[in-house]
Amino acid sequence: MDMKKTIDNDIDFRPAGMDYVNPRAKVVIVGITPGNSQTKKPRDGKSKKEIKRENAFMGGMRNRLVKMLDAIGVNKFLDIKTCDTLWSDDFDKVQMTSLLRDATSYRGKMYNGKPSILDTPMLRMALMDGFVKHDCRKCSAAELYVALGPTVEKVLAWLKAEGKLTAPIVTIPHASGLNRERVAVFLKERTPKATDISELRAVEMRRIAKKTLSKLLASRKE
Repeated sequence: MDMKKTIDNDIDFRPAGMDYVNPRAKVVIVGITPGNSQTKKPRDGKSKKEIKRENAFMGGMRNRLVKMLDAIGVNKFLDIKTCDTLWSDDFDKVQMTSLLRDATSYRGKMYNGKPSILDTPMLRMALMDGFVKHDCRKCSAAELYVALGPTVEKVLAWLKAEGKLTAPIVTIPHASGLNRERVAVFLKERTPKATDISELRAVEMRRIAKKTLSKLLASRKE
């Protein structure tokens, strides 16, 4: 049995209407895939830009994301008070996107990074035809990529090695509700469990991200 062909048959894509790309973005925030809820949002004749602004990283995910971005200094990098305004007055400074631009499911459940995007032909094709072709190329002037979680980090690192993007990459925990504990550790709202590797990794993510942002800010003053 061809296992790769079997895996491809278990993957489903649904248009999420999140196609808008901001070529002037200084920061590109990258998740894994839009959620099913974004495929059901009424469009009501809105522009692609307005749809993206309203629906990108919605609800509690947005609140957690803003706190993490501010914690590592993305607001200072963009010279704004808080990253909360990236969904309003400062939307033109950011590109919010996903490795897989359509809402992607695997065996009936939202895709969460397994099977690997890079090792699965259909997912890799979706990555190259969507994210790379549109986001990476059109956002060539971006100065920073923010990866939401290790799955995104791994793919962005591979794309950088392949010359598809050149900007520095920082990683923060994915902002989904399932990741609340690691987000809380990242934000120093609670102490990590000494035996929880994922929580200890969140501490290291914060340290590295803050260090990277500090260097980028310092380089501007030289």
